[in-house]
Amino acid sequence: MTAVSDLKLRLLNRLRAAGKSAAATGIDLGTTKSCFASARYDARTNMLDCRCVEFARPDGGRGAAFPSAIAQLGELRAFGAQALALRKSRGMRAERDLFHETKNLIGLRYTFKDAPPDLRNATDVAAALVAHMRTEAHERMGDAIPVAPPVVVAVPASFHAAQREATVHAAERAHAFEHGRGKVRLIDEPYAAFVDLKFREPERADALLREGANVLVFDFGGGTCDVAIFRIDSARGGTLGARLIGTSRYHRLGGGDIDRAIVHDVLIPQLLAQHKTDGFTVSWQTRRYELERQLLDTAERLKIALNGKLVEHHAAGIAPPPDLACAAIDLVVECEGKRLDFARPTLDATAFDKLLVPFLDPEPVPEAGDEYVLRHSMFEPILQALARARLERDDIHGVLACGSSSLLAPVQQALQAFLPKAVQVPLGNADDLQQAVARGAALQALSLQVLGEPVVAPVCGAEVSLKLAQGEALLCRAGDSVPNGSQTPVLLRPPRASQKDGIEIAVEILSDGKRSAGRSLWSLPPPVRADEPLELSWTLDENQCVELRLNRPGDARTETFVKRFDAPIMHRDLSQLVRCRLLEREERLRNDQIARADLGDEYERHARDCASLGEFNKALHYLSLALQEQGETRGLLNLRGIWRERIGNKDGARDSYERAGEWSTTRFNLALLHYRAGNYAEAMPSIESALELDNERAYRVLRGDIHDKLGQRDEARAQWQDALDGQLDLDAMDDFQLGWLEAAARRLDNAALLKRIQERRRKIAVSVTVVSQQGELPARYGDGAILAVA
Repeated sequence: MTAVSDLKLRLLNRLRAAGKSAAATGIDLGTTKSCFASARYDARTNMLDCRCVEFARPDGGRGAAFPSAIAQLGELRAFGAQALALRKSRGMRAERDLFHETKNLIGLRYTFKDAPPDLRNATDVAAALVAHMRTEAHERMGDAIPVAPPVVVAVPASFHAAQREATVHAAERAHAFEHGRGKVRLIDEPYAAFVDLKFREPERADALLREGANVLVFDFGGGTCDVAIFRIDSARGGTLGARLIGTSRYHRLGGGDIDRAIVHDVLIPQLLAQHKTDGFTVSWQTRRYELERQLLDTAERLKIALNGKLVEHHAAGIAPPPDLACAAIDLVVECEGKRLDFARPTLDATAFDKLLVPFLDPEPVPEAGDEYVLRHSMFEPILQALARARLERDDIHGVLACGSSSLLAPVQQALQAFLPKAVQVPLGNADDLQQAVARGAALQALSLQVLGEPVVAPVCGAEVSLKLAQGEALLCRAGDSVPNGSQTPVLLRPPRASQKDGIEIAVEILSDGKRSAGRSLWSLPPPVRADEPLELSWTLDENQCVELRLNRPGDARTETFVKRFDAPIMHRDLSQLVRCRLLEREERLRNDQIARADLGDEYERHARDCASLGEFNKALHYLSLALQEQGETRGLLNLRGIWRERIGNKDGARDSYERAGEWSTTRFNLALLHYRAGNYAEAMPSIESALELDNERAYRVLRGDIHDKLGQRDEARAQWQDALDGQLDLDAMDDFQLGWLEAAARRLDNAALLKRIQERRRKIAVSVTVVSQQGELPARYGDGAILAVA
């Protein structure tokens, strides 16, 4: 295979042919740290240079990484490292005085209610941050920092349309550009990193970038984990010979989550142990908003120091000892109005390995984490990108590792084990990693400014089609250039004729032929012929948003259908939808937009949503608010018992179940709590009480289990058999009941019944609830028989 030609040489040749000196700006607006880069071409000397601005650091040195943070302390507004230094100040609170890692909220309908007027949402924060960086860059480098558009800002490849548009708007405000004039352009972060490596170190890149190779770009940064897969093609003209064939969906996972895991799994337990404090007495608000803020710096320093020792051991070929540890200096921490001494906060290799387990799980669960830390696996976005590209692990020829978190030794080892046949090419040291994306963005901006075209052109990340009554109408293929659109209308027809009532046409966009990305209705007034043509036109913009236009030629009565579907390639999973719902509800609660009479129900819904994500401490907080509004209903008390049990607060769970009174559900849950704790003598009266109230089969199985643990084998078998006797209508049972009956059948070695129960549970697990949807799908014009008039 031949090496792809050198990007820098090709770009220089084209710039020289243009004969125009120019300078352009690229920005990496990161979750935790940002960079500001300048690319300059001097036509007189034919010199092309690209570098990042170095900002002053509190220690007197300079660095390209600028913390993405703003702090407001009285009249003082601080940015970057100075802002982070203030986050330990007494009374400082996130989203009111401190704004850090807000990139994940950009483009969402979420505001910071108590913030200063010009920092009320994530777009405001991004605009203020970029404006400050631009001002400092000009003060530092003067005319070396260009002002000519376009400015190119890098975004995660998986950012959806609202996030992309909000990023553009923030950069326009920061540069005082007129909105909507194309003076701010975007580049996906994996593309930018790809461009930087090819430009800066072509020799090292050539070990990876071979024609026909599939290259996986693994961008594991401070706040996002972004994965893209490219296929290297022959270079044609001046553009880079690479085609995006798959991306992951948006993942709010990064090194900041690892830092928070260190805070909540290691440092807070150490602090509480030193002061002999029961962890259940410290609320999630105190942990999340007070202690986390004060301990994050320490956690990051410990992580970096311990990783340095791990790298040294691996470089020397020596396995690190389990007791390998790093300690920080003594601290004083504010906790609920008290000042607590914290002696020698410590992180050891064993604790580090343990907390990294969910982050490095090669078989990730769909949702992991709690109210403090998102514990997604870094392999989830890798697997998604592979699936999108229709590739297996062995089909990846090379990995380009970028993002600060990719420097962690356990991350590198896990990545190598997961893709053993791929050549790994890191972007360099920590400084190289931090600056790569901004430099790639600056090169893109220079090419756009001088040549009128990008170094790399955006492409459609997924197949986009319109769902039809039979099959689908393809609009755009994965890998097609964007913006794109129909050259001539696509001809469709109504699914049937209707003389009297008209038809509601369902207009539904599909991603990759199976995932619905949006659905709307178009009304056709009568009479409707099954053979009349309907014209479909479409456009796909750089933000991967589809706009559809449907016409009914020759019928002035029918209004033209125009609908914009945002980001059809975006993968939406249940957890992300729930998180968006939580944010929107919190927004309404903060702004007093919920009637007092509805508060109790809203708090309960919020608590249940939190619990569905595994955020049980947060769920308990909102459940307590629901109890204040609704009173101590037995349903809410039962929930409190279940969630207290989930966080390990067994005494609190028992209290909740007992307060619920004589209700079979809480009596059963109390018996189960005692059973799980090994308190079988205490479990028996509770299950007897539950059975007196409701003779459920599941309750009889648990009574049998308790007898068995007490050594009463005959009584146990009798109870299990009693639970299985009589008419068993498995189809009428839910998974809870079936699970207990399955346990009884297994204990009695009833293989035939066990098989029936397991088959029924499998059907429940894979069953899809069919939701009736309004509207009828159109058909392809000229396809199928003409249906009878309705």
